[in-house]
Amino acid sequence: MSRMAIVIVFLLSASPAFAVVTCDQLVAISQRAISARDEGVSLARVLADTESAELKQRYSPTELDFIRLLIRESFLGAYSPYDVKDACEDGRLAIPVQKSEKKGK
Repeated sequence: MSRMAIVIVFLLSASPAFAVVTCDQLVAISQRAISARDEGVSLARVLADTESAELKQRYSPTELDFIRLLIRESFLGAYSPYDVKDACEDGRLAIPVQKSEKKGK
């Protein structure tokens, strides 16, 4: 399995058809994009892995565009997983997301 296929597997395993993207998923995607970069995987390869028919059936075009943007920005170092989590939990992301359940509540 390719290294970036892990991102795809994560996206598919955590979501039923027409899923809502969660903050936890977005943080994991950001972390995996950074890991792929650090392992020498090209950005083009990472983004190409988001073009599968299966992902296109599970996520709306807007969600996939946002996921690709998140991958690109994380890969290039513009956003850390911490930044993604903070913005997501505060509701400052461009796509509707489901907030993570907070511990202790």
